[in-house]
Amino acid sequence: MSLINQGLLITGIGMGLVFVMIFALWGMMALLVKLTNKPEAEEEAEEVVEAAPVSEVVPAQDPNAALAAAIAVACALADQASAYAFKPSQQARSENAWLNAGRTQQLYTSTIRGRNR
Repeated sequence: MSLINQGLLITGIGMGLVFVMIFALWGMMALLVKLTNKPEAEEEAEEVVEAAPVSEVVPAQDPNAALAAAIAVACALADQASAYAFKPSQQARSENAWLNAGRTQQLYTSTIRGRNR
């Protein structure tokens, strides 16, 4: 066997082993995923709750209970709407102190036409 043929054979065996090991690792990972992955629970359909008349929900003894319930619903809806509104943070309005210090240092150590200040 010539030297070139022997080199090509060793190269082919090496490349083949690399690809065999890649496929073996791929198979092991797929097997581990199947063994360890919990089956996804079926999404439970949300039960549609029909709105009951206020007279069934609110006791008749308290005439302000319906008003209090309506106010509570309005407050909850307002809180939910404000949760998604954009609120700029304090940090967004002011820059970082470290950044300002670095810029100040650059201004004091910069050169003007080759001379230090």
